[in-house]
Amino acid sequence: MEIIARSAAKPMVSPFVAQINLVLQIVILALLSVSMRTLKKKRNYYLHGSTMTIATVLNAFSFTLVMGPSLLNLRELIVDKPLNIISVATMTHAILGAIAEILAVWIVVSWRLRSPTKYCARKRRMMRVTMVLWLIALFSGILLYAFLYAI
Repeated sequence: MEIIARSAAKPMVSPFVAQINLVLQIVILALLSVSMRTLKKKRNYYLHGSTMTIATVLNAFSFTLVMGPSLLNLRELIVDKPLNIISVATMTHAILGAIAEILAVWIVVSWRLRSPTKYCARKRRMMRVTMVLWLIALFSGILLYAFLYAI
């Protein structure tokens, strides 16, 4: 894999907006951590589901307003140099993040439409898969941020 000059990879958002988005993603991680701890200690499914709903909505806004436009702006680089480290990090982040967001929306919507505890426990495995995918997407997003703005 090759590393290209930062000037060749121009994300659509400003460094300030990207930094705010990075902070938002870390806040979402904190929300997820608190939600999982609350569920384990207090068995409060309603609070857990509500917190997960907030995290899912925040992530959807982040994707729509920041990450989606940046992905579209990097498409030329991705097509021209698919094995470039920025292209690989972008595609890893986009694909795994999209799958995690779709799964999160499905879990939240299915929970919201039914009794909080009856259907929630059945989705435990899917929730764990979603969390792992989201963590990998988060890590690749942090790498992408570093490549585009910090290194």
